[in-house]
Amino acid sequence: MPDTAMIDADRLNHSLDELAAFGRSEGGGVRRLCAGPEDGKARDWLRARLAAEGLAVKVDPVGNMFAVAELAGPDAPVVLTGSHLDSQPSGGRYDGAYGVAAGLEALLALRKRVKAGGLAAKRNLGLVNWTNEEGARFSPSTLGSAVFAGLVATDFALSRTDGDGVTLGEALSAIGYHGADRGPPKVSSYVELHIEQGPELERTGHRIGVVEGNWGTAKFVADIRGRAAHTGPTPMAERRDALLPAAELVLFVRALSDATGGALLSSVGRLDVIPNSTNVVPAQARLFAEFRAVDPAMLAEACAKLVAKAASLSTPGVTVALEQTLDRPAGTFDPGLRDLIAQAASACGYPPLRVHTVAGHDAIPMKTVCPSAMIFVPSAGGVSHHESEFTAPEDLAAGAIVLAETLARLVSA
Repeated sequence: MPDTAMIDADRLNHSLDELAAFGRSEGGGVRRLCAGPEDGKARDWLRARLAAEGLAVKVDPVGNMFAVAELAGPDAPVVLTGSHLDSQPSGGRYDGAYGVAAGLEALLALRKRVKAGGLAAKRNLGLVNWTNEEGARFSPSTLGSAVFAGLVATDFALSRTDGDGVTLGEALSAIGYHGADRGPPKVSSYVELHIEQGPELERTGHRIGVVEGNWGTAKFVADIRGRAAHTGPTPMAERRDALLPAAELVLFVRALSDATGGALLSSVGRLDVIPNSTNVVPAQARLFAEFRAVDPAMLAEACAKLVAKAASLSTPGVTVALEQTLDRPAGTFDPGLRDLIAQAASACGYPPLRVHTVAGHDAIPMKTVCPSAMIFVPSAGGVSHHESEFTAPEDLAAGAIVLAETLARLVSA
């Protein structure tokens, strides 16, 4: 029978409070960009918490942090859980951090249960903090887990640059997390606990969501180059304005979504303009666009239309170069693991709702190398990537309880 009292809910909430202090924003959220000083402090907090529990931390070359509780011996396979500590520039306090803090609580609870003889472990249990899940400072997102899964080369990841030209490798070295260790070599499964970042659980009155799979996502960067000129005396016919094609692309991306009635999700979330002065015709614009859809054909059609549109916008004196930086197909998580989570949730008294994730998560790269799945808890109003992001303490506790029960079944199976 599940031990629903094994999670220390008060300590979980205190951990989230402590993590929220690293990069706290005026609106109550966090600004904790990957490999920045605030991220370094959050990592130090996690390392110290693990060390206090007698758990050693290993850091791989892209900054992923791993700790393993040897419940079944040094050579046993590892059941892995965790999430990420980096945030959006104006993010919330639960996105990512909740999965790490709750994963720590579950690990400690199961280790105690094994020591007390209440659980016979056949696998070890590991906790991970993935690097650059958000992709807010370095692109693409889910970079650390993609390297671990072998989908992205380490050198490629370390060479990614932020808006100031700082590479990920340089940033990790600056905070002391450019490691040389290896992650666990025998990961048998991965379970990630996360806030939903959507409205379905709250709308239906469920505390637990079992994530069936992910929508497809395609991301692009358009690099547009023109020529700087004075906005006053330069005749209109002689201007080579890099921002004009960018403006057309912004409207085009939205129009593609509108044409589907909203079934295709689209956004231009970032636009960099150089020199970004009121008195200078823009010489360069860089635009970051994305599409998300559950229908692969719809997603492919939108991508093809964007490529064609970008190609049509190059003119003498203004060039438009479009690069696709992410092609994440729609997919499903492991069916057996999804069912196991549903059974664990029901056994703990939380009938689950089957849902999909539109957002990207580290569990998506991980499902290419081991059985992986996700557990969701409600997000108030469906709000995330915003300072007002909120999940009720009782929902946070429920998610941690279900995670612990799921992990207990995995390590003892």
